[in-house]
Amino acid sequence: MEVKTIDPTKREFTANGNKYFITEKISILRYKQYEKLVPVLTFGLSFSTIYSNLGKAFALLNKPNPEPLNAGIILHNIMKGIKDADDPSRLNPSLMMCALVILREGEDPTKFDESLMREKINDWTEEGLDMMGFIALSRSCIQGFNETLIESIQKTLESLSFEVKE
Repeated sequence: MEVKTIDPTKREFTANGNKYFITEKISILRYKQYEKLVPVLTFGLSFSTIYSNLGKAFALLNKPNPEPLNAGIILHNIMKGIKDADDPSRLNPSLMMCALVILREGEDPTKFDESLMREKINDWTEEGLDMMGFIALSRSCIQGFNETLIESIQKTLESLSFEVKE
């Protein structure tokens, strides 16, 4: 089977026999779910995050006045994040975010239904849709994410150009 790409300019597509529409509006119930997903997407479990958090836990344990409780909390969160990543019932946070703003034909946009969310993600999986499109859409849904990313890239480029000049 071929991996298919969603054309974001059309704002609609068909997957597994169901028609979908990308919306720019979100109900209060869906926004509550959105708020839960933003930290997961922005502070996800990457190798650099794991390494950084392990360093923080190590530093807390090796201070002149060690803080084992705080170190334990960090280590517990890392363990939970790793465990959750392997949970077969776990829904990918990018796909979950997209399920909030991509509506199936006939879906009530004012309601939030986790079982329908799972059905939509299953449709997209069965259709063989490209994950990168969903990642891009989910990141663009986060208020301020693109602006922060652009600012970060600009600062990095400025520092690189300064290093090249020297």
